[in-house]
Amino acid sequence: MRAELGYSASRNKGLSLVEILISLSLGAFMLIGIISLIASVSSTRQALTKTSEQIENGRYALQLFAEDIAMAGFYGKYHPGVGVAEPTLPDPCANGSVLADLGFNNSVTDPEIPVAVAGYASGATLPSCISDESAVVGSEVLVVHRVAPSPIDLSTSTLPPGNSIPYFQASDCGTGATAFVFDKDPDNFTLQKKDCSTTAEVWPYQVRSYFIAPCEDCSGGGNGDGKPSLKVHEYLGGSVTTQALVSGVEDMHFSYGIDLNSDGGPDCYVDDPSADTAPAGCTTAGWSAVDAENWEDVVAVRVYLLVRGSEAAGSINNGKTFDMGRAGRVGPFTDGFKRQVYSSVITIPNVAGVRE
Repeated sequence: MRAELGYSASRNKGLSLVEILISLSLGAFMLIGIISLIASVSSTRQALTKTSEQIENGRYALQLFAEDIAMAGFYGKYHPGVGVAEPTLPDPCANGSVLADLGFNNSVTDPEIPVAVAGYASGATLPSCISDESAVVGSEVLVVHRVAPSPIDLSTSTLPPGNSIPYFQASDCGTGATAFVFDKDPDNFTLQKKDCSTTAEVWPYQVRSYFIAPCEDCSGGGNGDGKPSLKVHEYLGGSVTTQALVSGVEDMHFSYGIDLNSDGGPDCYVDDPSADTAPAGCTTAGWSAVDAENWEDVVAVRVYLLVRGSEAAGSINNGKTFDMGRAGRVGPFTDGFKRQVYSSVITIPNVAGVRE
C-alpha cells in the first residue's frame, strides 16, 4: 500500500521550475511576435492612409483645376470668337467698386471682354491681393474669368434694388443694339431673348486666382501651421474672399497652349504668354507684343502639381528630383516628406470650340 501511495505522490508533485521558465520564455517570444505583428500592421496602415490622403489631395486639386479651367471664358450665350471683341487683362484684385475695373466695355464698335485665363509666371510681381495673402516666394498664379453656370431668369425673377453684384447679360435677339450688358443696376438689363420680347437672363460674374501659400492656417504670423496649401482668391457675389482648397500642394506650374493660327488647337506651349517675343517652339507668325492678345489665344493649360505628404516619413524621397515641366527639375529634398507630381492637360472649350 505504501508503495502505491509513494507512486501516486510522485505523479502529482507538478511542474518543475525549469519547465515553468521554459513555458514562460516560449510565451514571451510568442507575445513579442504578436506585438511586433500588430505594430507592423498598424505602421503599414498609417503609411497607406497617408499615401491615400496624398493621392486624394493631388487628384482633388487636379479636379478643381479641370472643372474651373473648362469653364474659363464662359459668358453665357455670348461667344465672340476671334477678333469680335477686344481682350482685356483686368487686375485680379479688382473688388467691383469701380465697375470698369473688371474689364468689360459693351461699346458697339469696340466691345471689350476679359480673357478666359491669365497668369503670372514664377518670379513675376504678384498682384497685391495675392502677395498680401502670404503667397510663397516664386508662386505662380492662374486667374480664371467667367460667369457662374446658373443664370437668373429675369422673366420670372427680379434683382433687388441696390444690387451690388455685377451681372453679365447677352443679347439673343438679332436686332439688339448691343451684344451684351455688364452692370449692377437692374434697370440696365434690357436685352432680350431670341423671341425679341422676353428679357434675357443674367449671369453673376466671378474671378478666381489660384496660388500657393506656405500654410493652410496662416494665423499667428510666419508660416502659420507650416502646411503648404493651394489657395484661391475669389471675387464672387460682389465680395472678395480667400480660402484654402487643398493641403499639401507646395508647388505648381502652368504651361499654356497657344493657338497661333485660329484653328482651335494649341500650336505650342509656353510658360509665359506675356513674353514680348515668341518663345522657342512657337512661330513668330501670330505672336503679339500685346499681352492680352496672346492670352486670348490660350486654348489649353497644362497643369503640374507637386503634392507633399502630411507628415515626414524618415528618408523617403530623399535625393529625388521631380519634373514640373520647367527647364530644370525640382529638388532634391532632405526633409523626409513623401512627394509626388500630378499633371494634366485641360482644354478651354469656350475658347477652342468657337475656333474649330
